[in-house]
Amino acid sequence: MDEDFSAIQNLIDRPGESLSVEIKTWINPDSEEGKEKIVRAAFALRNYGGGYLIIGFNDVTLLPDDENRPEDVKSCYHADKIQGMIARYASDPFSISIFFPERDGKPFPVLAVPPGVKIPVACKADLHVGGTRFLNADEVLCRTLRSNNTPSTARASWKDWGQIMDVCFENREADIGRFLRRHLSGVAPEAIRSLAGALDEGSQPVPKPHELLLEILNQGNDRFLSLVNERKLELPAHGCWEAGLLIVGSVPAHVANSDFLNLLDSSNPDYTGWPVWLVNNRSTEQDARPFVYEGAWEELLVHLAGGWSDHIDFMRFDPRGRFYIRRAFQDDIGGSSRAPEPMKAFDFGLGILRTAETIAVGVAFAKAMGCELDTTQLAFGFRWSKLHGRVLSSWAQPLRYISPHDAYQDQVFSDITVPLDVPLSSLGEYVGQAIRPLFEVFSGFSIGQSVVNEMTDRLINRAL
Repeated sequence: MDEDFSAIQNLIDRPGESLSVEIKTWINPDSEEGKEKIVRAAFALRNYGGGYLIIGFNDVTLLPDDENRPEDVKSCYHADKIQGMIARYASDPFSISIFFPERDGKPFPVLAVPPGVKIPVACKADLHVGGTRFLNADEVLCRTLRSNNTPSTARASWKDWGQIMDVCFENREADIGRFLRRHLSGVAPEAIRSLAGALDEGSQPVPKPHELLLEILNQGNDRFLSLVNERKLELPAHGCWEAGLLIVGSVPAHVANSDFLNLLDSSNPDYTGWPVWLVNNRSTEQDARPFVYEGAWEELLVHLAGGWSDHIDFMRFDPRGRFYIRRAFQDDIGGSSRAPEPMKAFDFGLGILRTAETIAVGVAFAKAMGCELDTTQLAFGFRWSKLHGRVLSSWAQPLRYISPHDAYQDQVFSDITVPLDVPLSSLGEYVGQAIRPLFEVFSGFSIGQSVVNEMTDRLINRAL
């Protein structure tokens, strides 16, 4: 069905993000050349942290290739056939999934390569016919950036090994984190904090720059209101959350040009269908495309059609290391049949997930900009507005239950500082710190840290 295809439509429209996405026209998996293309793409995606290989589209126009379509797509790309290729050539075999969403009634194969690589995957055998060698034993493939900061698949060079090893170490750290949570679940939080303090003895925390973060939030909101007035937009009543990111430390020199925007676009992990700090530079609508204002990229995205994809987003990308996002609550403009009456509810899970995604994307941006891992701190400021009279809800995930708590305070601000070298498996602790003041205004509600950790881990592992 065509609606099945909507799950990957954003991947087609915006290829190349760190999710990662590889788009290719039709490949003959029974030919040696076809096997090489599939294996190369799958290995590169695996080494980059997982992603999707979408087949049947022109990688330039991003339009379906109807001329070269096989007669029986599902048989041609049967899972057993593709999995056999992976097992034959992968030094560390991994399982892939294949599904066939439809567009205009026609199926297209999508190969899902899972995250979780702990050692780089290399080719363990040659693939050659006659004098042509398609794959080389011992070769390691990866997703790398061309000179214009757009991603491609290539043999790993010295420039790529840092990224490959970061992915592997983060997955190993995630295993350690799961081990500690499983075996130390009965240890008092005070003991854990004491242990962490002993390990970090002698280090001096970077002061939280409250004033600078509030300045980023206030200036960003002023720019949003100015653009709404300039474009004469009539927006529905809604609450919003805002986030500001300040990179504290030495920020490598960048300018507000297309290379900087491409760098951010290709570095966004895209954990959700509508990611935080989305770069919408492929939009056909001029007003929806990013533009430069006073040395920073800005973007105002408004779509109000009464559906799940409705949004009101404003963003700033400052190459000096300052970022801002303002997004309307889905509770007010979500468009879902389950959505509550506008201005009446606040989904606690959406609050956690948006906060976790903001921190994770900020970490990815700072790394892509070349900031030093061991000396850089990321200061995040969060602000939630128009909370008065709302009741905590779980409408977006109805299988979760939360008792109703209402808010009297209308606005909440919180800020945290996160070290750039933080493993993604440890983000839950920072997310819990950031959202604690938010939930307290709902009649003193307190969310369990285990819930925050579980939801953060699901986001990072794209298991929502």
